[in-house]
Amino acid sequence: MTDKSIEIYYKIAEIPDFTDRSAWSPGALDFRNSAMAHIEHALKAANLGEWAGAEIGSGEVNFGFTVNDFDHAEKAVYQAVADTPFAKIERIELTEEDFAAAAEANNIKPIGFWGFLSLVLFKRIPRRYRQN
Repeated sequence: MTDKSIEIYYKIAEIPDFTDRSAWSPGALDFRNSAMAHIEHALKAANLGEWAGAEIGSGEVNFGFTVNDFDHAEKAVYQAVADTPFAKIERIELTEEDFAAAAEANNIKPIGFWGFLSLVLFKRIPRRYRQN
């Protein structure tokens, strides 16, 4: 299964009409949450993606969405923020990961219910699932 996501970054120093530039300011969080909701609404309306997570720190705020199509989602994001306070996007990063192929390449086996129960009760992975 391939997981496609976009992550949108804003510099806190570039947020318009904003005076508190500290890394954890409530205003930066409010801006991030408002931008995230605005963009999520546009992506969901076009059936292109949905919210996946958000962060703040290092002088920037960012949030991500899982998407179906990079090109259409990126275009929809820029159209949604045009002529709004959210227009100054610093960058958008596109990521594509194939988790099934990574699991197969690393020979990862699911442990199932009994394996999980053993892990919880005995704090060790059952012998048949160990690498050695």
